[in-house]
Amino acid sequence: MEKYKSVLLIEDDPITIMVCERILKMTNFSSQIVSKKNGHEGIEYLKGLIESQTSLPDIIFLDINMPIMNGWDFLNEFTILQQVCKNIPKIYILSSTVDPEDKRKATLYSIVTDIISKPLTKEHIQKI
Repeated sequence: MEKYKSVLLIEDDPITIMVCERILKMTNFSSQIVSKKNGHEGIEYLKGLIESQTSLPDIIFLDINMPIMNGWDFLNEFTILQQVCKNIPKIYILSSTVDPEDKRKATLYSIVTDIISKPLTKEHIQKI
């Protein structure tokens, strides 16, 4: 049985998307996995769910370095958007860097639950 109903993965790298989706499926983490290639696509997807009064994902895995709209810009937009949401998803930043500045910056967003170093692993999933 799945731990969560729905997960949104916002990531631009096709290999990372494939690895994340595979880990999430192998661990029965979620019954639905939706992937978007940048923060803009992620925000538009969430706006569509809100407008149709559909439940938001339980978990969002968010890359930081993406084209069009990066993870920080997504977090800024989502901070505004969350004000009209009933259930706020837990947001986990997926990062390939161990830059202390990224960790510090992530703590400025109360909506960020944690930072996970890429690649996403079974061990990461078990801790969530």
